[in-house]
Amino acid sequence: MDVVAAALAGAVIHAFGIRPTFDQPAWEAASFSRQLLGFLVAAVAVLVFEELVTTTAVTLTTGRPVLVVLRSLWRTRVAVAVAEVSTAGLITVVAGLDKRALIALPVVMLVLYLALMYRLRFREERRAWEHLVALNDALSARDLDVVLHAAAAGAVELVNARSADIEIAGGQRLVRASQQAGTARLVYDGPADGAPEVAGTGAAVRYEIAGDASGVHGVVRLYLNGPRDVLSVRERATLRAFAATLSTSLDIAHAYGVLAQEARRHETAATHDEDTGLPNRAGLLNRLDEAAVGPCHAVVIRLENYHFLADAIGRDQALALLNTLAGRLCHAARDATSAVARVGDTTLALVMWDIAEESAYQRACWAVAALRREVLIGDRRLMVRASAGMASGAPGPALLDVAERVLWRAIRRGQDRLVSYQTGPMRESSLARELSRARMSISFEPIVDLVTGRIVMVQSVPRWLYSRDDVLTADEYVYQLIDDPSALEILARKVVTRSLAAAATWHGALPRAALVVPMPAGALTPAFAESVRDLLREHAVAGTSLVLAIGQPAALRTRQATEQIRHYGVRLLLDNYGSDQVGIESLNAAAWSFLRLHPAYALDAGWRPARSVIRAAADLAIDLDLAVIAAGVTAEDERRELASLGCGLGSGPLFGGEMFPSQIRSHAQLWRPTELPAGGRVLRLYRAGRLVAPRRRVGG
Repeated sequence: MDVVAAALAGAVIHAFGIRPTFDQPAWEAASFSRQLLGFLVAAVAVLVFEELVTTTAVTLTTGRPVLVVLRSLWRTRVAVAVAEVSTAGLITVVAGLDKRALIALPVVMLVLYLALMYRLRFREERRAWEHLVALNDALSARDLDVVLHAAAAGAVELVNARSADIEIAGGQRLVRASQQAGTARLVYDGPADGAPEVAGTGAAVRYEIAGDASGVHGVVRLYLNGPRDVLSVRERATLRAFAATLSTSLDIAHAYGVLAQEARRHETAATHDEDTGLPNRAGLLNRLDEAAVGPCHAVVIRLENYHFLADAIGRDQALALLNTLAGRLCHAARDATSAVARVGDTTLALVMWDIAEESAYQRACWAVAALRREVLIGDRRLMVRASAGMASGAPGPALLDVAERVLWRAIRRGQDRLVSYQTGPMRESSLARELSRARMSISFEPIVDLVTGRIVMVQSVPRWLYSRDDVLTADEYVYQLIDDPSALEILARKVVTRSLAAAATWHGALPRAALVVPMPAGALTPAFAESVRDLLREHAVAGTSLVLAIGQPAALRTRQATEQIRHYGVRLLLDNYGSDQVGIESLNAAAWSFLRLHPAYALDAGWRPARSVIRAAADLAIDLDLAVIAAGVTAEDERRELASLGCGLGSGPLFGGEMFPSQIRSHAQLWRPTELPAGGRVLRLYRAGRLVAPRRRVGG
């Protein structure tokens, strides 16, 4: 190119009639104006030729557009052109004065070349690091997609590569950018297996991402423009810094992505049910606030036998059943003036607005009828007993509460309607009132002398038939929900009354056995003690034949009531000893006659502290002159061990377990007590002048 450019310059000058000789100064060969014009035209011709050749070569080699190559470093190229023209003019003048100045021409050209190369290298390094800084700013995004796209495009522009790949997660995702029309553009984003091959390049330059650290692992691959292209030292250092920054950015973006997913999941969980995808109670109320206009009609539907079906068929099939029923209900509420939600474990809700009352009721009946149809789950055809309560009024939590109370009232009354509708205001009700009206079932469990095997007491187990699907045991888990002391007294009096009446069934077979009745501690008042005395007289039962079991002695109000009831011969049993509510401090709450261990300390449960607690309770009982009752005895070896630990009485499957009144009468008639072998002294305790329970203490 230089030879052709020199020949071109000479031809232009020759065309202007400038033909200097070595013995003639240059400015004497022609007029000054012609020389200046010829020199400038020759300079322009040379510069145009050099630019044309250089641009063509770079374009063919890199594949970049001509305009992009022309715009690249145009200020530097203009400065170089001016310097070349100025140098040529200066040399022409100096050579005209003295031809020996041509000897310094190579040195001057070398100096200019070195200065130009330094300038170009400096500008290129500054441009590269400025681009890297800008790329680092782009990589500070919190979105993983933005980081990957910016990294792929930035890697192409950073080293002027043909293409760049960013691969993460073991090939699960690959992002590729290629240079098109001088600009890096995203060409692929997907699995690495589906990425097309990059043609026309040599071996890819590979850099690991977080290869020696924890976090998002991956690789950066660069495809250069030709098989003989290599990265300079500066480019390799830049890429190492880029890879380190990219690793940190990917970890940060991944962490933010995980946090965003968790935030979305928690946001969804706050307003939607996880099993069905339906809105929950909060989501339904939000929907009503946003869309409901005017009076609303709320229908609360309970799947009464869902828990029973779930226990029988398993959780997976139960969820499939639940989702099928939810889909049927959604089909009944597919317009914009209704909403469906799961407001409880086995409770669904349908709310309608902008619809007439009669139309809403008919629609609710059709929806519940659809839920009662058979559902095919696997090879089973299942039916769900669905009942509903409906109420109308202003949208809000109160409307759902009224519909739920209507539903529960219908269920407790045994009504088998599709939808029970409350037209007027709903009267408030309490648990105590509902329990006092509910039917009660009484069963009994024998309590046996562990040494002699005789049945010495019978435990009453009262239960309320709260609804056709719910049976509640009369214990502290129910009593804790009742705050009214007078209501507690009424319930406790009913439990004692029904227990005494049912005990008449087996009293002839077990005339000496005492009746143990559980009762809430809050009901033990002087008025209740008087009512117990009246009940004993009414049923012609001695006071010593009744034992009241109290499981939460901290709720006892006064000691006067306990002393009064003991005055009538009734004895007290400290129940569930060893639980969180009944500890050693409870022994001072009343004058106890018996101490029953919590069922969690049954020997067959395999809990290691059981024996230590039993031994400690027995030692305390002996010191306090109490009889210890152990529950859950299942085998003879447990009976012998409990007796050796100091327990005098026991109950459980070994002695018959829980039975109906007629069954315990037959059981008592057929029972043949077996006495434990002799070994150790037995301590016999007396209460109110009669023997109640023998106990054994080993080594005492």
